[in-house]
Amino acid sequence: MNKFALLFLLMVGVSSVFAADDTGKLYDELDALLLRRDEFCRAKEARIDSIKNLKDGVNGYSGLFGLYNDVFLEYYTYRSDSAFYYLSLAEEMAVRSSVEKYIDMCKINRSLLLATTGYFSQSLDVLNEIDRDRLDTSLMFDYYSAYEWVYSVWSEYSADDAFATDFRNKEMLYNDSMLQVLEPMSKEFMYWSGELNARKGNQYEAQKFYEKALDGLRVDTRLYACVTCGLAFAYKRQGNMKDYERCLIMSAISDITCPLKENLSMQELAMFLYQSPDPDLARANRYINYSMEDAVFYNNRLRMLEIAKKFPPIVNTYQNKWIEKNRILVRSIYFISFLGILLVLAMLYIFRQLKLLRAQRSIVTDMNMQLKELNSELLKTNRTREEYVSLFIELCAAYIDKLNKYQDLVKRKVKAKQVDDLLKIANSSKMSDSDARQFFVNFDTAFLTLYPNFVSEFNKLLREGEEIVPAKGEILNTELRIYALVRLGIKDSSRIATLLFYSPQTIYNYRTMVKNKARNREEFEEQVKKVCPIV
Repeated sequence: MNKFALLFLLMVGVSSVFAADDTGKLYDELDALLLRRDEFCRAKEARIDSIKNLKDGVNGYSGLFGLYNDVFLEYYTYRSDSAFYYLSLAEEMAVRSSVEKYIDMCKINRSLLLATTGYFSQSLDVLNEIDRDRLDTSLMFDYYSAYEWVYSVWSEYSADDAFATDFRNKEMLYNDSMLQVLEPMSKEFMYWSGELNARKGNQYEAQKFYEKALDGLRVDTRLYACVTCGLAFAYKRQGNMKDYERCLIMSAISDITCPLKENLSMQELAMFLYQSPDPDLARANRYINYSMEDAVFYNNRLRMLEIAKKFPPIVNTYQNKWIEKNRILVRSIYFISFLGILLVLAMLYIFRQLKLLRAQRSIVTDMNMQLKELNSELLKTNRTREEYVSLFIELCAAYIDKLNKYQDLVKRKVKAKQVDDLLKIANSSKMSDSDARQFFVNFDTAFLTLYPNFVSEFNKLLREGEEIVPAKGEILNTELRIYALVRLGIKDSSRIATLLFYSPQTIYNYRTMVKNKARNREEFEEQVKKVCPIV
């Protein structure tokens, strides 16, 4: 969000809150802006630097005077030592240019700055050097304004009431002179009319002028801060403390957004919060500290002296409040600690009882776990036995059926007196192809009943791309049957050859071929024995 959008939202937000008469939201706005006051200061300093950077493009004493004077005006309410420095540079350029208007302007500015920093008599000495009769008419307002400011701050800090009264009379005199040279109906005319009426005791008239001056003013202007501050004091003198409080907050918000380090509203607001029937000591303490920081930053010894008088009661009351809170907190901690000790003792007793109970439960739990494990093992053993019995019954049934068929064949041959055929069948040491196929089907089915994941687990032992997959219509192929027998514990190639109706050399060749596909050739057959374990 750019700075113009930010300023617009700030103006809309502040004015809507002001209209809504919601002091709480105004405080929230002020506190939020205080957290960002460094951001406003950086923007101010960036603006000042941008003016300083124009120096290389400025020609002549008059041009340099204008630049230094602009920098002075930026520093005037921001930092006094920098303001003095650039005022001195402007004075040098004014003298070199020999322009009387510039010289008088510098004297007026020096008078304002001296009065602001507490050098009242010196400020008047500088003003008295100016010949009013030959003074440029465009400087008349500034000239009267400087006198008004000197007597205003001098009367505020004067210890002698007699002198203070004289200063206030002169302050009103120059206030009236300012109005004579101002354009009627201008914002400045309305503001200074409000100031004059307030000083004369016409607070309701002053309020009207202030409100006219405030209408349409931007929040980030010094005039807005001055108008809202003046309006606040008018409300205070009327006894309207609620609007006094609101206007002080508005003025403080403007001081932050300008930003103005030479300010009054924040310390006044701190005192109001401290002295109110329901004091907000935390805010009062925070605001008075912000005011002191601004005074130190500006190097305004008068503001520092003024704040120093208000500082101790606010800070001491705030500290006493916290000391009392801490005292209550300490008592609470002692009480809670006592309860905590009782609780610990009770917990120790309960833990001791629970420990005994847990020990007994642990014994029972261990026994239950052992029983569950034994039951689980029995169930697994029973299932395994059932599978083996089922396999055995199926194989027996298959061969009983085959024996019956063979018996029927013998009977037919005997009845047909085909003795020679019977002798041939009896003397045959080789099983027929159909018998072999049936044997393999029975074997494959029975084996995969026991080890349903054998093929996939077996292929994990082979290198990628070397997997052995039975052909369509097969359950297992020769390679898989060989290693199915190895899984069953039959390692000897001769025994495997007899069971699968091959020669031992053929079985050896198959085994060698499969080993060559293995990921780990040396331990391959040992790994095969461990696939698909039956627990």
